Amino acid sequence: MAGLFDGFEGYRVVSEAESRQALVSALVAVDANVLLNLYRYNARTTADLLTIFEKLGDRLVVPYQAMREFHRNRLRAIGNPEQATGEAHTALDKSRATAARALETWSKHLAIDDAELQRLHIDIDAVFQRLQDAIERATPDRVHPSTPADADPVLSRLSKLLAGRVLGYPGDEIWQAMIAEGNQRVDELTPPGYLDAEKGDQYPEGAAGDFLVYRQACHEAKTRGMDLIIVTNDEKEDWWWRRGPDMIGPRQEMTKEFFDSTGRRLFLMRASDLLNRSEALDVEVNPASARDADINRADIHEPGKWTAEAVDMLLKRLRGEGRRDLADVITAAASAGGTISREDIYTLCGYREDRMLRGITRPAARITADLQAARVLPPSVTPMMKPVYIDAGALSAIRVPSEVVDILSASVTPTSSELEAEAGGKYQPLADYLAALDTETTSMTFSEIEDILGDTLAPSARRHLPYWYSPQNSLGRAIAAAGFKARGVRIESETVEFVRRS
Repeated sequence: MAGLFDGFEGYRVVSEAESRQALVSALVAVDANVLLNLYRYNARTTADLLTIFEKLGDRLVVPYQAMREFHRNRLRAIGNPEQATGEAHTALDKSRATAARALETWSKHLAIDDAELQRLHIDIDAVFQRLQDAIERATPDRVHPSTPADADPVLSRLSKLLAGRVLGYPGDEIWQAMIAEGNQRVDELTPPGYLDAEKGDQYPEGAAGDFLVYRQACHEAKTRGMDLIIVTNDEKEDWWWRRGPDMIGPRQEMTKEFFDSTGRRLFLMRASDLLNRSEALDVEVNPASARDADINRADIHEPGKWTAEAVDMLLKRLRGEGRRDLADVITAAASAGGTISREDIYTLCGYREDRMLRGITRPAARITADLQAARVLPPSVTPMMKPVYIDAGALSAIRVPSEVVDILSASVTPTSSELEAEAGGKYQPLADYLAALDTETTSMTFSEIEDILGDTLAPSARRHLPYWYSPQNSLGRAIAAAGFKARGVRIESETVEFVRRS
């Protein structure tokens, strides 16, 4: 006869005592984000966490995928604390200058004695110097992308610590099967990692990265016959069983899946949890280390956001350089919800069938770098034109960032008068005209279209290129209903070519 939690193992909330006992006896698998944050914590926190890892001995492992992600993102992690430190120093220098100017202005109105004024300036300098010194003391050991491996204190210590503790590559056949399973789980919203679906075209493993870490850690724990602790700084709902801000434990599905496979318990901890429970391992750490590790740091993978100003500047630069075709691809992709297919790129731009798309993203990437150098954009943003590939084949589509979709979609929102006109089937005569054609393509001026309509085009059609490609307005729907696509729309010359859909 079954008990309260038989078959419902994932719903049992473990006690603090059980978590501490697991830290003493379970296999501990560390995710990449924990290792990367060793470059982002202050030096004291990094040292304390590495001491805990050393205490774990042979029970510490790093899954192969976690180590691959560590090396993939290490240089990016190195730059983060130094950039933040530089920005803090600059801000404090500006504040010191502002305070000094305010003091000078105040003293002139009150005729403050020069000696007293000098003492106040000394006090200001001393306060800001203490702040600058505190920032320097809290900053992790500084390394640069060009720092040799043996001169990087974090890498040097990890190299010794992880010798023989990185789980091996299982071989191409098994690895590809794991990737396929992981991506299928993402599609089915099965934890962990399904919230990383947007990474599907960024890496060879698609969106399966978190699953690969989880699966290999589970397999190693099963082989050893041990409970499993996965240490991750990922706090999303595709890992954690959450109730509001409280992270109770692993998702119930993961706990039950691990129990059904091994008969053992699965635990999920963050780096701050290890530091808070260090006494269980007879390791003494600084109390401030757990608070430092608990600070919510931006995801290293998370890029900055495009702004309307930057999008406008990039599109103008492309057109000014004679790459109107690429500007059209971006706006059309945004109108279609973010992605434009290879077929639609050829149709939109009028490319010959034998034309290669190799290098199509380079002009936008170059202009993006210029905007970043000019500080119009943050140092890291999602590429404006991200190529999408299926397996190892040719480029299958171009994807633009989600915020760009919102920016460009907002610029073509129909006005109330346009919506009223659309509701009356304003563009039906155009659809009828196109449907009756016996040709594959036809070019028309805006005026010729208006003659067919017996009415004027919507103002947005004359101002915004995406309006012609969007299925969200009646012009785009009318063109599509006739079996055609707009191609080569030229706002300046007011011309458009319609091409029959294949």
